[in-house]
Amino acid sequence: MGLFDLPSPVFDYVDGALLGTLAPALRIVIWAALGALLSMELYRVLSPQAKAKALKLELREAQQKVASFDGEFEDAWPLIKRMLGLAFKRIFLIFPSTLIASLPLLFLVVWLDSSYGHRFPEFGEPASVEAPAPFEGKWIDRGEDGTPRAQVLDKGKVVVDTPLKAAIPVVHKWHWWNLLLGNRAGYLTGDAPIEQISIGLPQRDIFTTGPDWVRGWAPAFFLAVLLFAMTLKWIRRIE
Repeated sequence: MGLFDLPSPVFDYVDGALLGTLAPALRIVIWAALGALLSMELYRVLSPQAKAKALKLELREAQQKVASFDGEFEDAWPLIKRMLGLAFKRIFLIFPSTLIASLPLLFLVVWLDSSYGHRFPEFGEPASVEAPAPFEGKWIDRGEDGTPRAQVLDKGKVVVDTPLKAAIPVVHKWHWWNLLLGNRAGYLTGDAPIEQISIGLPQRDIFTTGPDWVRGWAPAFFLAVLLFAMTLKWIRRIE
């Protein structure tokens, strides 16, 4: 696992042991609410709220002066310069706390994508395995230990045989960036003759109606995060 995968075992336990009886859509909404709460409260604690509020008032006043100005552009430039300066000052003021506060959501997104993004095909349901020419890919429903496998063949000879520990559609060799973002499906061995294989795993649908892009976890999660975050911002009066 990579750095961003470290909380995944905790998420797995909570999702299975505590939320396992709930519908997947409701679980996604609960995770969105939890992520929004953690991020907004972390931002509120870490950000200089008093300074941010003062800058917001100054910026609003500067914007009103620019909007109401009736004269030559040369005369308006000092007002515009002050308005832009205040805007950038406010951005730089809250940027560090915003960056840190985004980490809970980043951890959640990484876990959700690997846990809710795709599913293994049902037994007997075909799945494509794509490998670079001249190799051929082959899907194995269940191995001897019950784990699905992807194989790569060279003229009928198996040259890659990798078990899939999670429903991830791409399996590749380990790279340095996997220190940050791991592949829960596993990796190809270093001596494998190819760099990666792509597996046509079906999307895990959270909803049963609507176009494909709406049925997955991402639209529901990000919409719920936005709604919860805006509500918390208003209730907690966060700048």
